[in-house]
Amino acid sequence: NTDGIELTELVSSDSFEDIGSLSPDGKKLAYVSTAINYTTNIFVKDLYTGISINVTGSDESVGSFVCPHSFFRPSWSPDGHWITFSSDAGTQWTGHSEGTGWEHTQSLAVFVVRPDGSGFRKVIGEESRCLGTPRWSPDASRIVYYNISTEDTYGAHGTVAGQELAVFSQIFSVDVATGSDVVPHTFDNTLKVSPAYLGNSSNIGYLVKAGTEAGIHYTSPDTTHHYINSTMRNPAWSPDGSKVVYEVYEWGQRPAEKELFSWDDEWDYRFMDVFPSFSTAIERLATTEKQLGNGSSSIVLTGADYTNVTTAFDTWNINASEEYAELYASGLAGAFQPTWTADGSKLAAGFGVWFFDRILYPGPLYSFDADGTATQNLTDGTNNAGFPSFSPDGTKLVYRLWNATYGPLGLHVLDMETGDTAQLTAGWDNTPGWSPDGELIVFTRQTNWTSGSSWQEDRFDICTIRPDGTDLKILTESEANDAHAVWSFDGRIMYSTGMYGFRDESVMYDNTFQPYGQIVVMDKDGQNKKMLTDSMWEDSMPLYVERKFF
Repeated sequence: NTDGIELTELVSSDSFEDIGSLSPDGKKLAYVSTAINYTTNIFVKDLYTGISINVTGSDESVGSFVCPHSFFRPSWSPDGHWITFSSDAGTQWTGHSEGTGWEHTQSLAVFVVRPDGSGFRKVIGEESRCLGTPRWSPDASRIVYYNISTEDTYGAHGTVAGQELAVFSQIFSVDVATGSDVVPHTFDNTLKVSPAYLGNSSNIGYLVKAGTEAGIHYTSPDTTHHYINSTMRNPAWSPDGSKVVYEVYEWGQRPAEKELFSWDDEWDYRFMDVFPSFSTAIERLATTEKQLGNGSSSIVLTGADYTNVTTAFDTWNINASEEYAELYASGLAGAFQPTWTADGSKLAAGFGVWFFDRILYPGPLYSFDADGTATQNLTDGTNNAGFPSFSPDGTKLVYRLWNATYGPLGLHVLDMETGDTAQLTAGWDNTPGWSPDGELIVFTRQTNWTSGSSWQEDRFDICTIRPDGTDLKILTESEANDAHAVWSFDGRIMYSTGMYGFRDESVMYDNTFQPYGQIVVMDKDGQNKKMLTDSMWEDSMPLYVERKFF
C-alpha cells in the first residue's frame, strides 16, 4: 500500500521479473519477464485469475531472433486499452566507439500493444537513436520519452569518472496515432530520463542522472513541482502528480562468498571477485582483488570460503606510481587471470594495463610462488602479454599477445623449461585456458575481425584448439558477444553470453561497463548448452568449487 504496509507478492519465479505497471482499474499487471525464452518480454497478468500472457513474444513482434529482441518498461494508457513500451527489436548488436568497443550500445524505439497482444505496432523510432521509458499523456493522444544517441547509451551507464556528464539526452513527445508531430520539451545538455506527464496537465517531470543539476526537474515548474536536487532513480508520480515515489541506490560492496539466488538446486551460488581459480592440491582460491580489499587488482589467495587471506602478488610492489594508482582504481590495470601449476606451488599472471589502453602500455607475464616469493618476469615487456594459463603438467604457459603496431598477435605458448615461445594462433584471441586433461585450449576469438566484413556482424565467440595448433573449432553461434570462457572441473566449458540481450534500458543502469550477460555451460564440443544464470546484471567468470573443499 502507499503507506508502506501489506506488501503483496504479484509475480515470483526463477526467471527475471522487473518493472511492473498496474492497469488503471488495478485488475491487471504489465511487467517484464524472461520466463519464455530468457529474453525480456512484456507480460500481462490478470490479478484475479492469476493467468499471465506474453504480449510481445510472437514472430511478428520479434523480427529476428538472432538480433536484439528485448522489450522494456511497460506503461498503461489512462483508459487501460493500450500498453506502451520500448524495444530494440529489429536492431543490430553494436559496440561503442563506432562499433569497435566490446560493450554493446542500445537502439530503442517506442511501441504499443493491446493488453491481449493484438494491435502491436511501432509508434516511432530513429536511426542510431535510443528512445526510452515511454509514458502516456492524460488524454492518451501522445507519448513522452527520452531520446539519446545510440553511441551515448554506453557513457550513460559508465564507470569512468565524467562519462555520464559527457553525454546528454532530450525529452520529446509524439502523436500516438500518426507517429508524427514530434515535439521537443527540453533543450539543455544534461542526461535526462524517466519522463512522465503529471495529472491532467501538460507539465512533464523527469530525472537528470548526473552533474550539479542531478535530480527531479519539470518542464513547467510551479510551487508544487519544483527542482529537487538528489541522486534518486526511477521516479514515478501519483495519478494527480502530487506525490513521487523513487528509488535511492547505494553501492555497498558485497562481501566475498555472499550467497546469491541459485538457479541450480545442486549448487550454492556465491559472489566472488574476478578471475577466480582454485587449486585442489593445496585447497586455495586465487582471485584478482579488483572489487574487494583495496581494489588494487593484486592477487590474493584464500580458502574456498574466503578465509585466511594472503597476498601472493602485490601490484604496488611492481608499480606504485601515481599514474598506475589511477589505473588500478579505475579497474583498467592490475594482475589479471592468475593460473596455478597442478601441484599448487606456483602461479602466473599478466600484469599491466588492459582493455582499450593496452595499446599504450606494455604488459609482462610474471610467475611467483604461492607464498608470494620468487617473483619472476617471464616476458621482455616489449608487447602487451596477458591472461596466461598453465598446462596441466606445468611445463607450458599459453597467453595472448598484443602490440600497438599490429594489434592482436594471437595466442603464444611459452616453454617454462627452455624459455622458447611458439605462436599458436594469429587471430584476435584472448583469455586462453588449458583443459584439465591437457588436450584442448579454450579461448575467445573476435571472429568478425578474423573473417567478417562488418563490425556489426558476429563479434566474439568461444573457440577451442589443440596445443599443436590443429583442430580449431568455433563452439558458439550467437551474433552477440560470447566470451570469458573457463573450464569446469569436470571438463565442460563455462562462458558469458550476451545472446539473450539487455534486461533493461541501457541508459537506466549505473556504474557498470556491461549491463548484462548470462553464464552458460556446454560440453567441450559445444553441445548441450545450458543457462546457469538469469539475472539483470553481467554474470561472468564462474568457478565450480566442490563442497568437500569448504
